[in-house]
Amino acid sequence: MDRRNFISALTGSGAIAWLGAQAVSAQTVDGSSYANSVPFVPGPGDAGVSPAQVEVLFFVNPSLSADAQAQTFPQSVASGDPSPNGVVLWTRVDPSAMGGNFPNQIAWQIAARPDFAVVLIQGVGTIDPARDNTVKLPVSSPSLQPFTLYYYRFLYSGIASRTGRFKTLPSPMQNIPTLQLGYVVCQDYGNGFYTALGHLAQEEVDYVVHLGDYIYETITSSAFQNNPVRTVPPFPSGSTTVPHDLADYRHLYRVYGSDPNQQAVHERFAYIQLWDDHEFANDCHQDLHPDNNTSPNSATTEQPALRQAANQAWAEYGLADVAFDPSKDWEDSVKVYRNFSFGTLADLIVTDQRLYRDGPPCGDGTTFQRYFSAGCAAMRNPARTMLGEAQKAWFLNQVTTSQATWKLWANEVMLMQLKAAGFIYVDLDGWDGYPQERNQILKAVANAKVKNFVALTGDLHTFLAGYLKTNFSNPFDSPVGVELMVGSLTSANLAEEIQSDVHLPSAPVPAKGFGVPPNLLEPLVRLNNPHIQYWDSSTHGYGLLTITPSELNCVFKAVTTIQAPTAELVKLRTFTIPVNEVKILQS
Repeated sequence: MDRRNFISALTGSGAIAWLGAQAVSAQTVDGSSYANSVPFVPGPGDAGVSPAQVEVLFFVNPSLSADAQAQTFPQSVASGDPSPNGVVLWTRVDPSAMGGNFPNQIAWQIAARPDFAVVLIQGVGTIDPARDNTVKLPVSSPSLQPFTLYYYRFLYSGIASRTGRFKTLPSPMQNIPTLQLGYVVCQDYGNGFYTALGHLAQEEVDYVVHLGDYIYETITSSAFQNNPVRTVPPFPSGSTTVPHDLADYRHLYRVYGSDPNQQAVHERFAYIQLWDDHEFANDCHQDLHPDNNTSPNSATTEQPALRQAANQAWAEYGLADVAFDPSKDWEDSVKVYRNFSFGTLADLIVTDQRLYRDGPPCGDGTTFQRYFSAGCAAMRNPARTMLGEAQKAWFLNQVTTSQATWKLWANEVMLMQLKAAGFIYVDLDGWDGYPQERNQILKAVANAKVKNFVALTGDLHTFLAGYLKTNFSNPFDSPVGVELMVGSLTSANLAEEIQSDVHLPSAPVPAKGFGVPPNLLEPLVRLNNPHIQYWDSSTHGYGLLTITPSELNCVFKAVTTIQAPTAELVKLRTFTIPVNEVKILQS
């Protein structure tokens, strides 16, 4: 969402994985939980790998420096999409570091301890320039036990990467006493330092859920980088604002992945990752995007090649076990939606709300069409969709048949209704632009008597909590679930946009004492939206979930600044949802 236009209106001012199968020298792993799982090397000399090759590939030179390590693995290491017996491992080797006897091969290892004294499984992958030298390996093995912490590393030319760690998922029927999730969203690199990620890396969580906008497609746009503190180097294409091709998108991922705080979180936790709009373009729908187009393109110009480039770059640099098939068109080359089971305690259902959606109902214009709109007849069209028919049917089946205690929805855009002045819809890029489908989904949840339904949401750069209802206009309508929206990591929040547009001076908040701008919007929002119980769009941070059989506890934490490389951390608010009750308790 373009928040500068938002604030201007408010204030009255202007099975083929990663481009082909990863080549791995080893035997096939039986019982893999991944569609594209790699084989592995049980031990040196086995599975067709010669002893000489193993000796070279798995050799670690202890005299090599941290500088050599950083030069070889400039984005460090990462993991994602854990399963009960596996995980997706990721790294990238810089082309300038490639050489030696086996320049296109890289070794990897997984161990129970960080010293790698006893390696459980190991293998050899291929570094392919066609994937921008990224190495992405869905690894699954009976040697890895459910809900267990493991350590991994990559080895190249005698250099060991930094050590990463991940936790496998519980087995489907495992009764775990506690699940801890961090969740984050919206990390515009130019708009601030990742101080929140530095603190998140020190938390003790099991996994991190990223709800999208891992990159921003713009690098010099006043709509987003309106108060930049860091600079993204120019695009390879020469474009000065937005990507023109695959190389430009890859460039963004490399820059974002170079941040040390981002690397620290990836090294400690497996990600469950979703995209939103900025992985392609602001407020995108299908292969169109309404903003920042360069001539001859406009909001109504289909851009299939650019959409496909965005899909490909996300598949290469993202951490999801999502296959990318270049032989298919953009709408079929990836399938991002998927689900995760945390034993009997919780299910997490991840949806894609960009690739299949219809455009905004009242037009692609900014003020009074997408933002601060009085609405239009198209909003009442029951055929309009955000999820698409196939994904919607899949989603409803996942939610209504789940046997887990908690049903969590990784939801990209605001689900609750958000109005200003009683009759003005604030943002029709969110679910307010698709009210018929939203109503169908929430009614299905209510009719199936689904309990403990919680939507985890990002996009709006705001910390928010409230009730999901089948009729938001009826204050007496019983809620069917809860929405918990996390604020942005760095992307401009609404208080900052107000400051920027109407030049309000920064003022400290005495109760916090951290110099954050005052939360100017909360009274207006709460007055017009009684289902919203909490709103803070004045700061940046992350959410922490602690889930047990008896309650879901959510803590919002914020940093004191994103304008400097370091910051302190403050707890904003704690929410508790008792099991089998649609009730938000605050402290």
